[in-house]
Amino acid sequence: MVFFIPLIIMAIGLVMWNRIMVWARDQLFPWVNENVPWMSDTVKLAFTALDKYATAIRRNVKAAWKELRSYLLEQVVEFEKGTAPNTYLRRMTALMKSQLSSDAPVRRIVVEEDVAWDDLPEKYRQSLVAGDGGSYRMDVTRMRDQELEE
Repeated sequence: MVFFIPLIIMAIGLVMWNRIMVWARDQLFPWVNENVPWMSDTVKLAFTALDKYATAIRRNVKAAWKELRSYLLEQVVEFEKGTAPNTYLRRMTALMKSQLSSDAPVRRIVVEEDVAWDDLPEKYRQSLVAGDGGSYRMDVTRMRDQELEE
């Protein structure tokens, strides 16, 4: 699991790269110019280099998602309380076509696994603490579509 932490951080950074660049231009660069002016060129050079790679990676991720979306009709993740006390179930369901033709058969793929409290989405944990949570559903395809539109 520790291996995935850098990947998760990188994914979040890539999703938010446009916002990071706006923040850098509007706040970081002026602050550096005012407080440590001798670092200004170095900071801008670093962001220019990062932007080159981040933009290329974002383009590749968008292209890969677009191709996958041609086959992936829907993917949802559902969380619910397990049968034993303090256990939770994550059910990932995907609807996929094996071919791009409109009459291609659609496969339903379901993967279920037990998850720890820490691995539950924050909103679901909050609803469980409040006594409201029976189950929780996330539309992964919609979320990824929105993230990559930015």
